[in-house]
Amino acid sequence: MDYLNMQTGVRVNLDGLTEPEIRFYQQAVERFLKNINWFTFHAFAFSSRSPLFKKESANKPANQEPLYLALKDMWLQLGVQQGMIRRRSTDEEKATA
Repeated sequence: MDYLNMQTGVRVNLDGLTEPEIRFYQQAVERFLKNINWFTFHAFAFSSRSPLFKKESANKPANQEPLYLALKDMWLQLGVQQGMIRRRSTDEEKATA
């Protein structure tokens, strides 16, 4: 199973998610599709109840986990859709590199 953002081309492979992580991801997708408030999504996705912060043995930092990458991209996409943030243009990215 992959997460794919058709707007940006971001793709995250989610094959290694546990059952609780899959359920949480599905809840996040439902909220995303309902276009819930950007701040509300952040509170849901990155709160202490998120499975991101409940892993007993982390092989890598939470911010490199596939679930985190998918949730972060959904959160950013909501921010763009709701006018809270904007994507950098290619020219802006080159100027800061």
